[in-house]
Amino acid sequence: MLNLLLFLGSCALIAGFAWFFWRLGQSALTAWIAILSLLANLFVLKQIGLIGFNATASDIFAIGSLLGLNLLQEKYGRAAAQQAIWGSFSCLVFFAVMSQIHLFYEPSIYDTAQDAYAFLLTPAPRIMISSLITFLVVDQFDSRLYSVLRQKFPNISMILISGVTMCFSQLLDTVLFSMLGLYGVVQAIMEIIVVSYSIKLIAIANTVPWTFVTKKLFSR
Repeated sequence: MLNLLLFLGSCALIAGFAWFFWRLGQSALTAWIAILSLLANLFVLKQIGLIGFNATASDIFAIGSLLGLNLLQEKYGRAAAQQAIWGSFSCLVFFAVMSQIHLFYEPSIYDTAQDAYAFLLTPAPRIMISSLITFLVVDQFDSRLYSVLRQKFPNISMILISGVTMCFSQLLDTVLFSMLGLYGVVQAIMEIIVVSYSIKLIAIANTVPWTFVTKKLFSR
């Protein structure tokens, strides 16, 4: 129950901060998208129990990043979204390189954090590369799909269109990362895909209503 409450609260917080950074302007929203992308990759190692399923603690950050990307594209255009995608991707590459350099420092005799850093910052090369490829492909797909749907359905709420694009984008994210990073390494790959995508759909279903609420609050 505690995990579920924290999960729902995270959905509300991310929806609220999406509009907060949207109000601050393009640079702030772009920076927020990059931060969420980094958090999604850093927190992916923590496993949590959620309504009977095993999930990662990072899915909501990946969804928040796509929500921010859609809001950015809605207000500032596709060129701004592309800038945010490549900026976030560059930040991820920089983080991946610097984290490995950080681990090469020899800890002093007083250090107690090296083992924790080594566990968090030493993912298998296949996982790291798969994560970077998946991020770039999924964000580009989301940006293009949002643009197409927005043009075809200009009278439909941008929040609903964003919810639809996130559903398709997260399906691609789940399948692509599972095939690139996990196929041949773990058993029951299809079960992992189904469970992981189900959790993401729950996150999207909880984020979209909060997005409506927080938009009303920040529009006052």
